[in-house]
Amino acid sequence: MKLVSWSPKDDPKKDPKSQLYLAVKRMLVETDIAGIFSLQLLQATVLVALYELGHAIYPAAYTSIGACARYALALNINEGATMGMDHPAVAPPEQEEKRRAWWAILILDRFVNIGYPKRPLTTQEPTLDTILPADDAMFDQGAMAMDQQYTVSSPAEPGMSPFAKLAQAAYLLGCVFRHICDLRVDVIHQEEGMRLSSQLQRLLGVSVTENEISAATAICSSALMMLYDPNSASIYPAYLEFARKSLKPVVEKPSQSAHDFLAANGDYQAHPSPLLAHWIYQAATVVLRLNAQTGEDFGNFDHLTQRLDSLGQRWIVAGLFLKLDRHA
Repeated sequence: MKLVSWSPKDDPKKDPKSQLYLAVKRMLVETDIAGIFSLQLLQATVLVALYELGHAIYPAAYTSIGACARYALALNINEGATMGMDHPAVAPPEQEEKRRAWWAILILDRFVNIGYPKRPLTTQEPTLDTILPADDAMFDQGAMAMDQQYTVSSPAEPGMSPFAKLAQAAYLLGCVFRHICDLRVDVIHQEEGMRLSSQLQRLLGVSVTENEISAATAICSSALMMLYDPNSASIYPAYLEFARKSLKPVVEKPSQSAHDFLAANGDYQAHPSPLLAHWIYQAATVVLRLNAQTGEDFGNFDHLTQRLDSLGQRWIVAGLFLKLDRHA
């Protein structure tokens, strides 16, 4: 936990590959060699992967996520994802803890592939009856309720926990990967795209809260930008008209979020998710390109880059995205 709490603004060296990081990585390798095998070690490895992802330690972040998936398979944690809470072999709190670990890996596995959706995933696709993470407060209290379970196929609604929304967003992101990599041009493919758009829009609508931008919002928006903008080099009039109708509402959200953050002098959302960085960067590149192509205002590029600069004080990856945007 101390490692994940590290922030570049508190370290004059601003080097995430600290002695603590190296010691933790060494410890995980040593426990693996010693044959020590536990859910707690898997959870620690997930946190290390998140740290590496947030501070752009590559290729370690990518390989760590893959290692997490293998570790979880060895523990048979993936099998508990579809197991109901009434299963006699596992007590509900223990079962839920395993389910949450598996979903955390699945989320990171899809997120790390946003920039290259053709790359194979290391985790299997959830089935429609795969159970989403339970309510966070109920899990903390150890009070599970059968009637409050949601599955991947459940319609998104406000009563879902933030973790459940994030898990469902990651599942839909994986569906978008498959859709945009499928080169078919037929009615079935078009209908699938429209269905994914509708599901993502519904989930996006219940993921936005008043005081902060959630990771689920970021992943939904990234998925929609990928779905609406599969050919970013296109300047055909028909494409530009489609972009005006579809992409503009999606990129306006991060632009407005950046504006609100700057207006509040960065006083809200003290612990932002590292998953926000790619979403803001993605929106900034789309805004810059479409502003130039259409001559219309798709969003404030400067606000987005300033938000990346602020986020870079917590997660180094945001600062690297900022450098890419400034050289765009």
